[in-house]
Amino acid sequence: MSSKALLWGACALVVCSAAGVRPASAEEAVLRPAPVPAGDAASPSPPTSPAIPSASSTPVDTVHLDEVVVRYHRTQAAGDPTGSATVVEASRFAGEAKDVAQLVATAPGVSVTEYGGLGQLATVSIRGSMANGVLVLMDGVPLDRGSGVGADLASIPRHWVERIEVVRGAEGAHYGAGALGGVVNVLTRRPEAGLWSAEAGWGSFSTGTVAADGALPAGPWTLLAAGSLDWTEGDFPFRFDPTPSEPSSPLVGQVRAHNAARRGGLLLKAARPIDAGWRLDLLAQLSGGRRDLPGWPYALTPGDAQRDGRAILSARAGGPGPRQGLELGLRAHARLDGLDLQRSGGPWSSQRGTGLGAEGEALLDHPLGRVRLALAGGLETLDAVGLGGTRARGEGSLALSDELEQAGSRLRVAPALRAELVGPFRGLSGKLGATFALPADLSLRASAGRTFRPPGFAELHLVQGAAIPNPDLVPERALAADAALAYDGPLGLASVGGYAQLVQDLVYYERTTFGVKPFNAGKVSVAGLETELATAPAPALLGLTGAASYTYLRTEALRGTAATLGRDVPHRARHRLFARVAVAPGPATLHLEAELVGRQYTDAANTEAVPAVLRYAAGGSLRLAEHPDLRLHLEVKNLADARAQLEPNQNPLPGRMVMVTLRAGR
Repeated sequence: MSSKALLWGACALVVCSAAGVRPASAEEAVLRPAPVPAGDAASPSPPTSPAIPSASSTPVDTVHLDEVVVRYHRTQAAGDPTGSATVVEASRFAGEAKDVAQLVATAPGVSVTEYGGLGQLATVSIRGSMANGVLVLMDGVPLDRGSGVGADLASIPRHWVERIEVVRGAEGAHYGAGALGGVVNVLTRRPEAGLWSAEAGWGSFSTGTVAADGALPAGPWTLLAAGSLDWTEGDFPFRFDPTPSEPSSPLVGQVRAHNAARRGGLLLKAARPIDAGWRLDLLAQLSGGRRDLPGWPYALTPGDAQRDGRAILSARAGGPGPRQGLELGLRAHARLDGLDLQRSGGPWSSQRGTGLGAEGEALLDHPLGRVRLALAGGLETLDAVGLGGTRARGEGSLALSDELEQAGSRLRVAPALRAELVGPFRGLSGKLGATFALPADLSLRASAGRTFRPPGFAELHLVQGAAIPNPDLVPERALAADAALAYDGPLGLASVGGYAQLVQDLVYYERTTFGVKPFNAGKVSVAGLETELATAPAPALLGLTGAASYTYLRTEALRGTAATLGRDVPHRARHRLFARVAVAPGPATLHLEAELVGRQYTDAANTEAVPAVLRYAAGGSLRLAEHPDLRLHLEVKNLADARAQLEPNQNPLPGRMVMVTLRAGR
């Protein structure tokens, strides 16, 4: 694709984002003639079509227009088109038992920590950040921003996901405070009339799933409804060392008990065109679950459990402004979170959080590109035992960004600046990115930025067990830079790049006379390498495709004691690799995956290490019918049945798991 076509594709992404419209995927969008609602004079006919006759007119032959496919750059996020990004398409893994955390883990620069797997807590780190240094969004709504403990990816129903944008680097200028390491933006299915799907699955450890979604027209509206339910007993066998202090002690067989999890959700969307070319999008999400908290092998907690729930309402409207080249957009959202904990079979303790937000934006074309101005405000609250009452803080930001085109549109420069107020904390985030189109579908990309993360309610005010708060904390700050060379052409996608980051005033918990308390005691440097590869299908080789991502991560503590200075940050593996090979011989598909997580330390002094972990997975599908598309899927996780593997907190990971899914759709 030419650099000019790439530029227009990027502009289309920005315009669609402003108007509440997204392309069909990050790789391509299929442009079809839009249906004209009855009696809607504002909806024009396709420019090349004759006038549409009324029902009483003489019948005419139906004309089928060919689809026009426009490809978008597969490493481009709508929020920051020059940022270091990977777009994960959920359709690539349709019918497979992959949750949101596992989809995110296919991108480079990402580390996902699963606390036992199978519906348990899962958090994400980007470029060595803490979990609270990654801003997780769901359809643009920030999740768990106020508490400061990091979003739980396992709380997002996987069946809703259409694609996930993983943006790496200090992204506060484009997305807001909290994006020290990067952003994970989960985008749910779009309402597209006539499309539907349904699936049911059953697998090992009494694991099951049912889900369905469908979209239909209702006058000028297009409506989407989706529902899902997932459950597992989680009683898998594993082996562990009962006396780790003795090197020669034998492993003992155990069964992971009290490990059940349930999760369900309902998603509703509605979209319609409104006057003057504007579009309105409405969204409602409701999800919740219950999980047992089994503890870890050396400290079991058979009486502990957790319940959580989330409700989100959002509305977006966008369209052309009063002058040519001006686009306007308005967004508003409300979020309610609930978390209940039960310890040792005792009474439940409750935690409730809310988030309200609104944003207005204007995008204006000018001779050198397009400028964006956005003004946003909001309110975050948290009410929990140990907070001393309900805590609340207001938020406000003013953001200005531009996309400048030079050298015949081959060079794009994107400066961005955001001034932000979060409660008593003020911060300024900036970003400068650039891309330069080279011959042969190659491009160079580079960016540098700074941002901050204000401490959350939990760090400032929450008393919980031995953890005590510190109201004197100041925001964490990050400086970051990266550069990459990418190929995006008929053969597929390939990129290789390097990055460096410095995080100051990092919040660390330290032991004191009264308990464990957070301090701005950390200063960490991060540097590394990220590579990514995705091939186009090879029809002569049974539709062979391949994909891989590799990350080299080097973290170094720049502040601390003599024993910790210069050491790796705990739970940050230096090497991570994800690779997938698939073939599609006729009605069948087959795939093989490998995931390598290198050795990592569990303590700041780097004296205790978790060995490298290599996991395999395989699967396939068989088409049983074409209309509708009906497929039977088989997936095997942890193919080698490595039952001795432990995650960084010494919780066991499941052994071999088999899942069978029947999926139909259109």
